Amino acid sequence: MTRSQQFSTAEAGGWSLANRLFGVGFRRETYANLAYLLARFPLGIAYFTILITGLSLGVGLVPMVVGIPILAGVLALGGYIGVVEAELLTRLCERDASVNLADPREQSVTEYLKTVATTSRNYLLVGFGFVSFVVGIPLFVAITVVFSIGVTLAATPFLYWIPGAGYDVTGLRGTIEVGSLTVDAGSLFGASINTLPEALAVSAVGVVVCLAGLHAVNLSAWLLAGLTERLLTFQLE
Repeated sequence: MTRSQQFSTAEAGGWSLANRLFGVGFRRETYANLAYLLARFPLGIAYFTILITGLSLGVGLVPMVVGIPILAGVLALGGYIGVVEAELLTRLCERDASVNLADPREQSVTEYLKTVATTSRNYLLVGFGFVSFVVGIPLFVAITVVFSIGVTLAATPFLYWIPGAGYDVTGLRGTIEVGSLTVDAGSLFGASINTLPEALAVSAVGVVVCLAGLHAVNLSAWLLAGLTERLLTFQLE
């Protein structure tokens, strides 16, 4: 390989790395992943509310026999949770996921209840519904906090000059050396921003926070989507 070829390869690799690091905010996939994670919050609440109500009624009414079909209905709902999740994976995460459910119109009541009760995936999906509630709340809080801070800091050059606009985060004192620029830490972290260089320094921090948050979103969505896809295809032999 000639030196020019080596240089071209290194240059291409550098552009590829830069695109991966800084191009994350310009990809449709990133915001589809963000929507997928944010969906955990309302879906988790819906899953939890429906499942806990059904389980409470079913267990409480078991002595009256009526509780048995109610519990079977909860397991059937687990299957429909799988349908919702498969649709999300297909539309937002571009994964080929699907769930086949027993059709109550094609079976007798007894056969349908037996099918629902003996499908191991339904039990896992009921558990998944509760886990979605537990995971959805901290995910929503983390995403809201990280991007609220990042966007607020990134927008500093456009806001710092407005009377009354301050960035009171901590009570830090002292100075921070940024190359030839000396930034007052009290202004940067604990009080209002008074100069454009300070505002630009804070804005750079905000951009880094947003980029890191978007990369974390992609990683989290990839992990969660992969686990969900495995769950949807699980079947106990």
